[in-house]
Amino acid sequence: MLKLLADIFFSFFKIGLFTLGGGLAIITLVQQEMAGRGWLTNAQFMDILGIAQMTPGPIGVNTATFVGYRIAEMQGCSPLMAVAVSLFATLSVTLPSVIGVHFGGGWFERHRESTCVKRVFAVLRPLVAGFVTAAGLTLALECFGAPDVYSLDDLSFDPVACFVFAATLVITLTRRISPLWGLAIGAAAGVLCQFA
Repeated sequence: MLKLLADIFFSFFKIGLFTLGGGLAIITLVQQEMAGRGWLTNAQFMDILGIAQMTPGPIGVNTATFVGYRIAEMQGCSPLMAVAVSLFATLSVTLPSVIGVHFGGGWFERHRESTCVKRVFAVLRPLVAGFVTAAGLTLALECFGAPDVYSLDDLSFDPVACFVFAATLVITLTRRISPLWGLAIGAAAGVLCQFA
């Protein structure tokens, strides 16, 4: 169990340490880390990510909480121990931010207008945009039915997923509706497809 906790701490601390641009920017990193360690399949990760997106709070923290619980559950831990592991994973992913704000916040406030800091942010902005775009493409390919998002061999599209995506895109761009309606319609479509 100690080795599992050490692995969880190392993985989520690393994810928290390299979180640039918020939770959406780290989706690909989290997915590679979880699949690389054999903790989750891509499909399981997408399910957890969907749950993390729908619950209140930062996506990185929510994902760490759900993944921590799932890892402990897969190891045969009791539900109480799985909750403790999920809290440990959540602490691990947030610890780098807490340390950074505590020790670096004052320095950043004093040097915010320096040329060096401005140059760093000039590089970080497009980097974060690239991370978010990569995460979006990865999610889209996974949702549309790609068996392996890193190899586009055997690419086949799920017609229902493509229709839901297209309908959501058109409605979102042409009407002013709450994204909650899109989530509700997508969930209803998923339930109906299970029974069809």
